Amino acid sequence: MAYLLIVINVFAGLAEGIFIKQYNTRHVHGGFVFTGIISLFAMLYFVLTDAGAFVVTPVLVPYAAISGILYCVASVLTYFALACGSFAMSMLVLSYSILFSIGYGTIFLGEPVTTFSLIGFALLLVSLYLTRGNSMGGKVSVKWLVLIILSAVANGMYGIVIRIQQIRFEGAYDNECMALCLGLSTAFLFAVGVFTEGKHIKEIVRYGVPYAMGAGLINGFRNMLSILVYTMMPISLSSALTSGIKIVVSFAVSALLFKERFLKRQIVGVIVGAFALVFLNI
Repeated sequence: MAYLLIVINVFAGLAEGIFIKQYNTRHVHGGFVFTGIISLFAMLYFVLTDAGAFVVTPVLVPYAAISGILYCVASVLTYFALACGSFAMSMLVLSYSILFSIGYGTIFLGEPVTTFSLIGFALLLVSLYLTRGNSMGGKVSVKWLVLIILSAVANGMYGIVIRIQQIRFEGAYDNECMALCLGLSTAFLFAVGVFTEGKHIKEIVRYGVPYAMGAGLINGFRNMLSILVYTMMPISLSSALTSGIKIVVSFAVSALLFKERFLKRQIVGVIVGAFALVFLNI
């Protein structure tokens, strides 16, 4: 069941990225307001799907605040990175965020490391190395590289904070914490957007809501899946599997939907990533 949820999570993540990419390739404005709308709908997902009393306690605030800041940073940086770089390469670099989850799970949670998982992880790193660079050997934009690396770091730290919160409360306030995190993120993004994109707000809302609604609801769904998977298998394994599958699927989506072309070594890298999945599952 956990493996099925991971596959669904990967495809959902790519769908979210496609919504964002489609918007920012057709419209110039909206970095903060657009991601704020995404955050709003992601928050609504957790509010509407909560099966309990939805009780927000003060002890959740520090976790929600920290994760909210990291979510803001990751979302905005990913938006601007997708606007100026390759979809496949952006998804690939974001996969590096698993290094934070794997390190945390191994060092602080005492999750086991097997010979097969080490081989699988090594192959995953080889895959990431082979698939480096822009499609067809184009030069890497420094702006894109800085944006996507910082986004990967923020994503990795965000995942760790959410996991810490889940362990601290034994999964009792997952929906409440996520809703509070996304609510704070929404308020911050809208506040910044009013000052930086104020004169374009009507345009952003008019054209961006359909894309942001899709991305936001999918984002909430993905976060829920991640929380469920963390309760079924070690965080290091689930993160590695998600990254490996994403490598293969994101390159296929980029080639079919965005017509991006890739070097032979990059295609080999995708194949190596598939073999990494085999070893990680043994």
